[in-house]
Amino acid sequence: MSFILNDKLKNYTNDKRRLSAIISIAAVLVLVAAILGKNYKVAYKVTLDGNVLGYVSDKDEFTCMVTNQVLKQENDNMELVVLNSVPEYSATLVSANTSTDESSIIKLLKLKAEVTYKLYAVTLDGEDKAYVDTMDEAQEEVNKLTEQYGEKIDSEFGIREVYTNNSLEYKDMKYATIAKLDDSIDADIKAKEEAAAEAARIEAEKKAAEQAEARRKAAIENAESSSSYNYVESEQLNDVDVNGISFAVAPVTGNISSRFGVNESVRNHTHKGLDICASNGTSIFAVADGTVDYAQFNSGGYGYLVIISHGNGVQTYYAHCSKLFVSEGDTVSAGDVIAAVGSTGHSTGNHLHFEVRINGTQVNPQNYVYQGE
Repeated sequence: MSFILNDKLKNYTNDKRRLSAIISIAAVLVLVAAILGKNYKVAYKVTLDGNVLGYVSDKDEFTCMVTNQVLKQENDNMELVVLNSVPEYSATLVSANTSTDESSIIKLLKLKAEVTYKLYAVTLDGEDKAYVDTMDEAQEEVNKLTEQYGEKIDSEFGIREVYTNNSLEYKDMKYATIAKLDDSIDADIKAKEEAAAEAARIEAEKKAAEQAEARRKAAIENAESSSSYNYVESEQLNDVDVNGISFAVAPVTGNISSRFGVNESVRNHTHKGLDICASNGTSIFAVADGTVDYAQFNSGGYGYLVIISHGNGVQTYYAHCSKLFVSEGDTVSAGDVIAAVGSTGHSTGNHLHFEVRINGTQVNPQNYVYQGE
C-alpha cells in the first residue's frame, strides 16, 4: 500500500514538473511573439525564374491581383495574356517597417507577360490598309469605303483578322487608321487623274503635231510651184564674208520652207533661222572652217544640234538632225559632213533649221547663203 502511494506521489510530482515546463515554454513563446510582433511581420517573397521581384503581404490576395490585373488586362485588343513562368511564393519574416511591393510586382509581371493582340484589318485588293478594333467597325468602314470609292477605283475592300504578339507591330497597326487610308486613296486617285490628264495632254500635242505636219506637207505641195518656195542646193560659195569669216559651202540641198523673220502658226515667236526641207538622212555640211562647240540632243526644242564657232564671234547652228557625225571640240573644215537631216526636237517634219549668229545675235542666213532664192 505504501508502495502504491509512493508511485502516485512520484507521478504527481513529474506531472507537475511537466506542466511547469510547458507553462514556462509558453510564457517564453508569448514573450518572443510579443517581441517579434513588435519588430517583425510575416510576408511572402515573390520570385520569378529565380529572381526576387519583391514582397507581398497576402499570397492569396496577390494571386487574385495577378489574375485580374495581368492576365485579364483591360484592353479590347488583347486576345490572350500568358505568363510563361509562374511566380513562386515563400513565407518569411521581414522588418515591421518593410513595405510590400504589390503594385511594383504587378508592373514587372505585365512586362514579363506575353500578349497576343487581335485587330481587324481593312484590306484593299487583299492588302492590309487600316486596322480597327472590332468586326462591326470593320464592316461599317468597308461599306463606307465601297460607297465612297467604288466607282473611282477598280479595287475591292475586304476584312481580315490579324494577330500579333509584337508590341511595336501592334502600335504601328493602331497608328494605321481609316483616316490615313482615306488620305492614301485620295492621293492615289489624284495621281491617276494627273496621269490621265498628262496622257490627254500628250495625245493632244501629238494630234496637234500631226495636224501641223499635215499643214506643212500641204504647204510644201502648194509651194512647189510657187516662186516663194524655192529648191536650193548645197553649193560652193564665192567667199561670202560674214564679219570677216568666209562661208564657202551652203549647208544642205532642199526646199526652203520657212524664212527668217516670219510668223507662222507652228510657233509662238518670230522665226530666227532658215528652214530647208530635205529627206531624212540628207547630208548637212559645215559652211566654214571652225571648232564644234556643241554636238548633242538639246531639250530646248532644237533636238539633235551642232553649233560651230568660226571665229570673230560668228557661230552657225544646225538643228533637228537625225544623226550627228562630230563631237564637241572637233575641228572641221568647210564642206565636211557634220550631221544628217531629221525631225528631232520641236519639229513637224524632216528639215534643217539653220541659224547664223554674230556675237550672239541671230541674223538672216540668206544674207550669206541661198542668196536670191
